Amino acid sequence: MLEIDYINGPKSDKMFGMYKYQMEIRKRLDVILNVIEYESIMQNLEKRLTPPNNTDAKAQKKSDENSKDSGIKNFLFNQARKSVQEIDRYRYRLIVKNSIHQDNIKHLTNQELAYLLNHMDLDKTVVTCYDLIPWVYENDHGKYWKNIMTGLRKSDRIITISEFSKMEIMKELNYPEERIEIVSVAVDHKVYHPKRDKTILKRFNIPENQKTILYVGSETPRMNLDFLLKSLSKLKKTYPDFKLIKVGDPQSFGAREHFLNTIKATGLEKNVIFTGYVAEEELPKWYNAADLLVYPCLYAGFGVPPLEAMACGTPVITSNTSSLPEVVGNAGVMVDPNDTDAMSKSMFEVLTNESRKEELVQRGLKRSKLFQWDESANTTGEIYRELDQ
Repeated sequence: MLEIDYINGPKSDKMFGMYKYQMEIRKRLDVILNVIEYESIMQNLEKRLTPPNNTDAKAQKKSDENSKDSGIKNFLFNQARKSVQEIDRYRYRLIVKNSIHQDNIKHLTNQELAYLLNHMDLDKTVVTCYDLIPWVYENDHGKYWKNIMTGLRKSDRIITISEFSKMEIMKELNYPEERIEIVSVAVDHKVYHPKRDKTILKRFNIPENQKTILYVGSETPRMNLDFLLKSLSKLKKTYPDFKLIKVGDPQSFGAREHFLNTIKATGLEKNVIFTGYVAEEELPKWYNAADLLVYPCLYAGFGVPPLEAMACGTPVITSNTSSLPEVVGNAGVMVDPNDTDAMSKSMFEVLTNESRKEELVQRGLKRSKLFQWDESANTTGEIYRELDQ
C-alpha cells in the first residue's frame, strides 16, 4: 500500500479551519500515513493568553482601562511571538528530518510548512495551500513569507481549495496550472444536516422566540466584524429584538479587546453573546438553532461556515468577494462587504420574510450536497498515485 509522510505541523485539540479539513481527508484516505506533528510552544502560550468569552460590564470596563497600554503590549507580544515561532520552526525541521522515509510521498499539509522545502532536498512533494492571505491581502512580504513562497515554488504539486485560490497561486508564484489541483472543502452530511432545535439557546438565557444571528469564525481584521457590528446597529433601529451569537476564539492577539470596544461604540452590549470555541459535535446545534448565518469576510480561501450553515438548513448572508461566491452560488444572499445599508436590509428581510427565508433554506440544502468529503479524499489519493509513478 502507498505510504505518505504526512507532515502536519503543530498538534491541535481543536477542530476548525485547516485542522478540520485535514482530519476529514485523513480518515478517508486508503493509504498508510506516517503522521509527523509536534507540540507547539507558541500555541501553548496563546492558549494561556486567550481572553475570557464574555461582554459583560466588567469585561468592558477592563477593556477600557487597558486600551491605553494595548499598543505597547501588542508590539511586545508580537516581537516575542516571532522569536518563539522561529524556535518552533527550527524544532520541527529537526523532527521532520528524523521522521521522513526516503521513498515516501511527502505531503506538507498547509502552506506555512513550505519553508521546510528550503532546508531539505525532498522529492515527490505536495503542499496543500489554502490561500495566500498574508502575502496578497495583508501585503506581508517579509522574510518569513518570502521563505514560504520560495518553498511553494519547489513543490512538485500544489493542492488548493477553490478556483479563487488557484488563480492567486498561479499569479503570485508563476506556478504551472497543470500542477495545481483543487481539492474542495466539503461537509459531513451525517453531522451537518437539518435538525432545527433552539434548546441550546437556553445556555445563555435566550428565549426560543427571539431571533438569533450566528457568526462562526475568528475576530481577525479581514473577517470584517466592525462592518458587521455597524450593520447590526442599523438593523437595531428597525428590528431591535435579536442576538448575535459569536462562535469561535479571537485567533488574533488584541482582537477581542478591539471587538469589545466596537460593541460598546455601536450600542450592542446587550445584543452580543460569546460562546468561545465550540467542539465539532456541538457546532451543528448552533447552526440549527440560528435564524441566520452572517459571514462578512473580506478575503477567504473558501469559507466553511456558510457551507455548514446551508447543510443545516440555515439561511446565509455573505460577502460577494474572493472565493465566497464559489461556495454559496445562488443559494445565499451576497452583499458588498462595505455597504452597511445593504447588509442591514438583507438581514431584516431574512428575519421577517418567511417565504424568502424558506427559499434560501431549500437552495442552501441543495447547494451543500455538491460538497462531499469522499470526493475530496479520492482526488487527494489520485494525486498521491500520480506522484508515485
